[in-house]
Amino acid sequence: MKLHQNKTVLLVFSLSAKLEAERKPLFGGEKREVSTQFFDLLIKNTLKVANKSNVDVVWLDETQQQGNTFAERYTNAYKNLYAEGYTNVISIGNDTPNLTAKHIQQAVDVMTTKKVVFGPAKDGGIYLFGIHKSIFNEETFKNLPWLTSKLSKKISQLATAESISFGVLETLQDLDTTASAIDYAYANPNSVLSTFIVLHLGAKSIIKIKTRYNLVSSFYASSFLRRGPPNS
Repeated sequence: MKLHQNKTVLLVFSLSAKLEAERKPLFGGEKREVSTQFFDLLIKNTLKVANKSNVDVVWLDETQQQGNTFAERYTNAYKNLYAEGYTNVISIGNDTPNLTAKHIQQAVDVMTTKKVVFGPAKDGGIYLFGIHKSIFNEETFKNLPWLTSKLSKKISQLATAESISFGVLETLQDLDTTASAIDYAYANPNSVLSTFIVLHLGAKSIIKIKTRYNLVSSFYASSFLRRGPPNS
């Protein structure tokens, strides 16, 4: 067992850009390389945020994860970090572009007084999850409805039922569908990622944005399309 001065570790539980693109072809099956480029941008953004968190950071992609299912791999990641001497494990993925170091610091602060912290995603999942070693139960953890829209609610219900103290961060948008990418592009029109999304999804997606919100002018759409490609 390794001993750490820091009691808290930030786990970035991520797939490589190539595998993310295979699992989430946000720009269509025929544009797999575009999706790969997009997830590469997301991963670089996540790395920057993680490195500003002021806690130890462990990044695990598919080459280091252990297990046959997501639940097994995720559970084993937590188990291994507790075994290394950490008391609190806070994890994030790579698909929440509005996640900042401030959110991570808020989670760290919550864990000084509570046993669980999570950041709910707009789709019902989570973008951040922290749990104290003292209440980690392998079977309960493994059997949570991971990768579903029921996850955030289930964590809250379970913690309440077990009288476990917990904190909840603000809700953020994660990007795992084309629709969520469009939502993000509308809400964050000046970001590099939004420019990339609109450039590669094309005019049909602009129409979807305009139809959904009925607020986007033709000038807004055309100005998006006139921009140059983002710098990686």
